Amino acid sequence: MADNTATLDEVAAFLKEFHQKAKIFGIIYNNDKEENMQTLFDLELPPDKRDEYILNLLPEDYYQGPSDNEYGAEEGPVWMFGIGIKKKGKRKKIPIYIKIYITKYANASTYCISFHKAKFEMKFPYKTEL
Repeated sequence: MADNTATLDEVAAFLKEFHQKAKIFGIIYNNDKEENMQTLFDLELPPDKRDEYILNLLPEDYYQGPSDNEYGAEEGPVWMFGIGIKKKGKRKKIPIYIKIYITKYANASTYCISFHKAKFEMKFPYKTEL
């Protein structure tokens, strides 16, 4: 399990690179994970809405990382973030767990492993609430 020891500057640098690459090459999503697709269904979100949320991640949304990538050493380290999303007609935000990485390959898309309802309480080092 990763810890949350990255500094705010390190998180900001990662997000800047991720966002720049994502705007050019796009984001690939792991749609094979049922929980990722179920979250879109439950929140009534079109799949392309994920791009908006990820491209608007702030360093304060950082949760954990960087951590080794379970997809292999040839891929970049994974970083975890958390945001709150309101379902239409509801007041309470639903905590969303986001796990992303930048591939090490040139001219390649960024990757989102997880975009789903948090299954556990997330403790953020740089913010107090979603």
